[in-house]
Amino acid sequence: MRKWLILLVMLFTPALAQSLQVTAGSPFGVNAGVRLTLVPFLVDGRVYGGANFLTGGPASFGGGAEVLLSIPLTDLYAGAGLFYASGPTVSLLSQGSSSGALGARGVLGTYLNVGLPLIGIFVEVHPMLFFTNPSAFGLGGAIGVNIGF
Repeated sequence: MRKWLILLVMLFTPALAQSLQVTAGSPFGVNAGVRLTLVPFLVDGRVYGGANFLTGGPASFGGGAEVLLSIPLTDLYAGAGLFYASGPTVSLLSQGSSSGALGARGVLGTYLNVGLPLIGIFVEVHPMLFFTNPSAFGLGGAIGVNIGF
């Protein structure tokens, strides 16, 4: 039953997606995901995965999910979520464990006004907490392209 539920979520998530996003930067170097509307004009969800080829050594992979709150009448948004990395992440201060770890990340971002229909460019800052022994703090950022509404 669990496999069927996962299969249904994987099949229907792209149909419910508000937009597709591709970013360069934290946490995995090159990230791609979908953004889903949870509460129209106010709360969005984001699910993403990525690959890190930037920190040297073998590539690390990972993914995560976040809840994002839009600040009304502005292009700003903030949120938080969890991620898992199979190795080091792209961040300042600490890159997490080389053997992979679960982490939490905050998001503070804004859309840049470029005036293109259905295409948005955004910039984000990510404070990250790695749940390793001992815990570590990282700071990352990303620039991305949003295709869709």
